[in-house]
Amino acid sequence: MSLQPLTPTGVANKVAELYALSDTLLFAQADSVESDFRAWMAVNFTLTTAQSDFLSRINDHAAKYYGAQSSVAFRSRLSVSLSTPSPEHSHKWIDSVSSLIVSTNADGVLQTTGSLTFTIEYRAA
Repeated sequence: MSLQPLTPTGVANKVAELYALSDTLLFAQADSVESDFRAWMAVNFTLTTAQSDFLSRINDHAAKYYGAQSSVAFRSRLSVSLSTPSPEHSHKWIDSVSSLIVSTNADGVLQTTGSLTFTIEYRAA
C-alpha cells in the first residue's frame, strides 16, 4: 500500500485503498491498527516531524482507543475521516468523534454502523 500524507485528502485516499482490499487483507490491517495505532499510522502515512513527534507523545489510553475505533470502522468499511483547522494555535489536541454502534447477538453475529472522524483542534491552553 502507498504512503499518504496525514491530511484530510490523504486519509480519504488511504481509506479508499484499504476498502479496495479483500476482507482478509483488510481485517489484517484492522488487527494491526488495533494492536499498535502509532506504528500503523507511521507505516501508512508520511508524517512531518511535528506530526511524528506529536503521535509519539499522545496518551497511551487514547492511542489504544483510537486503534480500537479504527479497527471497528475498517472491519465494516465505515466512513473514516480527518478534519483539520487553520490557523494553528499553541496546543494541538486530537478528538475522535464517533457514531459507531456495535451490536452482537448470542450467535456471535456482529453488526456495526456509523462513522469515525478524527478532528485536530488547536486550543490556547
